[in-house]
Order: sequence, then C-alpha cells, then structure tokens
Amino acid sequence: MFYFTICETRHLISYTMIRKFYTLLLCIFLFYPTMQLKAQETVTDIDGNTYTTVTIGTQTWMAENLRVTKYSNGDAIGEEQDAGTWAGLTTGAYCWYENNYTTYGATYGALYNWYAVADSRNICPTGWHVPSDAEWFTLENYVDPTIDNPNATEWRGT
Repeated sequence: MFYFTICETRHLISYTMIRKFYTLLLCIFLFYPTMQLKAQETVTDIDGNTYTTVTIGTQTWMAENLRVTKYSNGDAIGEEQDAGTWAGLTTGAYCWYENNYTTYGATYGALYNWYAVADSRNICPTGWHVPSDAEWFTLENYVDPTIDNPNATEWRGT
C-alpha cells in the first residue's frame, strides 16, 4: 500500500510499517500459489484514481499504492518538493518519488508524511482507512501463522 523514503520517523510512516509492508510483499510473492487471494472490485479516491483491491484471508486491502492529492473531504494535501522543508513540516503533505509524478507516480504512488496519514480528514477513499497495527498483525499472521507476538519491534515471522 505504501512506499516511503525514511527521513525521520515522526514525519513519515515508521520504519516498522515499511518493514511490515516489504515483508508482506515478499511473503505474498513467495507463497502466492498456496494463499487464498481473491481479486476484488476496484475503489476510487476523491481525485478519481481507481485502485484494485485484493482479499487476503478475512481482510480486503488495496493492491496498489495510494496517489491521492486531497483528503476525503476535498481539502488539498499540500505537495512539498524540498527535502529540507519536508523535514520541518507539522502539517500533512505528499510528494512524488524523485519529485517526478510522470515517471514514478503510477508505480510508487505518492509519499505521505505522518501528518497526512494521521489526519482526521482521511487520505483513504471513502469507506477505507489507514490500517492499524492490529490489522497489520492479522495480515502478517495470515501470511505466517507462526507469528505470535504482535508487539515485537524486531523482524518477526520466519
């Protein structure tokens, strides 16, 4: 769902969430033949971007990276291209990988700081939300049932 450049944890999605995402991708690609994955319908964000969804176990996830530029109420999320300014922000913002939407936007989606992700106006399409740690754990546990500690901060699973 997200690709992030790590600058500082308080400004971007945490390293733990990134690690979980990459672990999930690796597990999906490695175990895809044995997992019960069902392609679902699509969901459309406020900008008109359409995303494919996938059901993994009992949960439905977006199968593409978010690239919305507005909160779900229509308010604009600020775009910031300067790394120095980005690091000091205390409001929601997004950028494109290498500041190049044309080349990377469709592949990587937008990169959001934590303020945008946590904002009550919601960056997700209507009816969707940013997954909680418990929801990540449910997904991880479906992919690797040997995971037994949802609060572990190191790599978990096999």
